[in-house]
Amino acid sequence: MKNLPVLQGQCYYFEDRLNRRYVSGVDIAEGYFIYSDSPAYLTDLRYFSAAKVKLKKVEITALKYKSTDDIKREILKRDIKTVFIDFSKITLTRYEELKSVFKGIEIKDCTKTILSLRQVKTEDEIKSIEKACKISEKAVKETFACVREGITEKELLKILEDITFSLGGESMAFDSIVAFGVNSAVPHHETGKTKLKCGDAVLIDTGCKVNGYSSDITRTAFFGKPDKEFLSVYNSVLAANVKAESEIYAGISGSAADKIARDELFARGYGKYFTHSLGHGVGLEIHENPRLSPSSNDILVKNSVFTVEPGVYLDGKFGVRIEDTCVMTPAGAKRLFKDSKKLRILSQNK
Repeated sequence: MKNLPVLQGQCYYFEDRLNRRYVSGVDIAEGYFIYSDSPAYLTDLRYFSAAKVKLKKVEITALKYKSTDDIKREILKRDIKTVFIDFSKITLTRYEELKSVFKGIEIKDCTKTILSLRQVKTEDEIKSIEKACKISEKAVKETFACVREGITEKELLKILEDITFSLGGESMAFDSIVAFGVNSAVPHHETGKTKLKCGDAVLIDTGCKVNGYSSDITRTAFFGKPDKEFLSVYNSVLAANVKAESEIYAGISGSAADKIARDELFARGYGKYFTHSLGHGVGLEIHENPRLSPSSNDILVKNSVFTVEPGVYLDGKFGVRIEDTCVMTPAGAKRLFKDSKKLRILSQNK
């Protein structure tokens, strides 16, 4: 269980599954978690038996939930004067409902506190992310080996997912992207029925979860013989990727990190085609703090995990994105993949 800053007469209240998991250390599908000097976890009869076993290991009291009266009872029992809630995880309608549950009790937002805590990963969290990265890196490599002329994006996606699960991925971290040819110029292309042909770029953006923690990787290959324009774009994106990773350090802001890669692409004539941010934090969610963007004031601190993913997208032609998941160390950003990132030339003779 995480150690949150809380004084006597205060508590944190979580309904969001990932926050409940993060703070309690236990994953339960449905529930209500009260974190105080005497934490309690309420869940209904569908999950109670299993939850009771899990919660006993982390010394949290499991209680049966039937209605919001049960939540109100536990709050009153603890003589709570202030309840902290992550406002980013509840709707306005739910907030209005909770005001009646916590009538007479001060409600405060703890969003910044939770985001700050979740940004800094523990050793065990980093190990889970490293394992997920190892699986995704190998899955991408093996998937590229299955490329053949005429295969559809969806068929290659199925191969990618099957390989990921066979290597030990618990689930996909997000909806993976497989994009061929002109589709690779769409940063968030929806994988479809497009068939691969000679002369196409092949972009794969994927990730998986291990112990609930995510990986995120993008690699762009070429099917056939790339022309000078594609090689120029690829080498420019790779240079931006490598430069950012080599110059990002603990204490840098998200905007300054983004500027490193963006300046490199502008210097090479492709800056206006870099249409998204450099990266984002990775953890229980695929998009967490810190944000690496032109407007971000987030600070990259030791043990934060984040992506570095510059890209260039030439509409109607092709796109190139190279994405690594990195962890911040005292020596700087350390990428969690081992491949060379050299352009893969995929054979058309299969």
